[in-house]
Amino acid sequence: MTKVLMISSDAKILEEGSPVRARMAEYGTLFAETNIILFTLANKAGVTTGGRRTVQVSPNVFVHPTDSFSRFFYITDAIALGQKVIRGKGLAKGDCIITAQDPFEAGMVGRMLSQKSGIPLHVQIHTDFQSAYFRKGILNMIRIGFSKIVFPQAKAVRAVSDKILASLPAQVRSKASVLPIYADVASVSGSQVTADLRKKYPRFGKIALAASRLTKEKDIASAIRAFVAVRKNLPDAGLVIVGSGAEEANLKALAAAAGLADSVIFEPWADHATLVSYMKTCDAFISASLYEGYGLSMLEAHAAGATLVATNAGIAPLLADESCLIAPGDVSALAAAIECALSGEAKNKPYRYPYQSKSAYLDVYRADIERAK
Repeated sequence: MTKVLMISSDAKILEEGSPVRARMAEYGTLFAETNIILFTLANKAGVTTGGRRTVQVSPNVFVHPTDSFSRFFYITDAIALGQKVIRGKGLAKGDCIITAQDPFEAGMVGRMLSQKSGIPLHVQIHTDFQSAYFRKGILNMIRIGFSKIVFPQAKAVRAVSDKILASLPAQVRSKASVLPIYADVASVSGSQVTADLRKKYPRFGKIALAASRLTKEKDIASAIRAFVAVRKNLPDAGLVIVGSGAEEANLKALAAAAGLADSVIFEPWADHATLVSYMKTCDAFISASLYEGYGLSMLEAHAAGATLVATNAGIAPLLADESCLIAPGDVSALAAAIECALSGEAKNKPYRYPYQSKSAYLDVYRADIERAK
């Protein structure tokens, strides 16, 4: 069986009981051994272990944190740590593949390790980095520069959506495939309601739900601004926002300044069962993202039966009614779409997720990485 060296920045891998950690353990069953080089910062005391700490996630999945002093050292620390793991584990071309979780910082590490060891490189793309909104930040422009260096080294590339695949240069697209994020849509559609938004907030005649990280690219601010107009025609409508993030305080202040303190509810991030129940008992699910790689929450909301209101990002065009599919940042169009959905005038497009079992998905996941051999 193939061995895998993964480069990742998802710190939730280190959280006991997290879905990400469970997913890594599951992926580990597909390969002889999986070693994960993980971008992490040193502990709060400022003491770094120099990457000597190893966390065993499952019998054959090992996480090697960089424990970097600063984010500026992620790439160099991960390269040094990766070389150490390659030597210590005896990883070599022919029995191992390097997979980078993005074509940016992780991709740069994967590229260098691949060049030094001869181990082939597989690169994953989880975000629409060709979006004009992604390109607005200086850091993201640097990341785009990284991708141009990384892709020529990659033997195989995975995009999570057709939209991302279509945006890639021809020479990259020729070695790329589309493999979406796994979603257990049958479980979502068949689940029982354990938390009813209508019972929790009986004062609302109609309820719109947004659930995401509270960051600028998710653009929850536009949903709040749009709700000012929605309330003029639907005065009993409420907006429930589930999530946390750097923009939380700003969004709460925006809602208060807009006079929506009583009609916009902020809830902390909920467990998956609760969130699915919220999707089943709301009238509309809002995804206002400026850009998306895929949009798992949209797919789950669709499976739960919520009417989807979404910006044209990620998987949204396959799911949302044309009347509820809008351009990112268009507040007036978003308001009209929310009102249309809450009034029951729109219906989602029918959609069939391509993998009907987890085992079928995992088989394709393994084959996709092994394309790089």
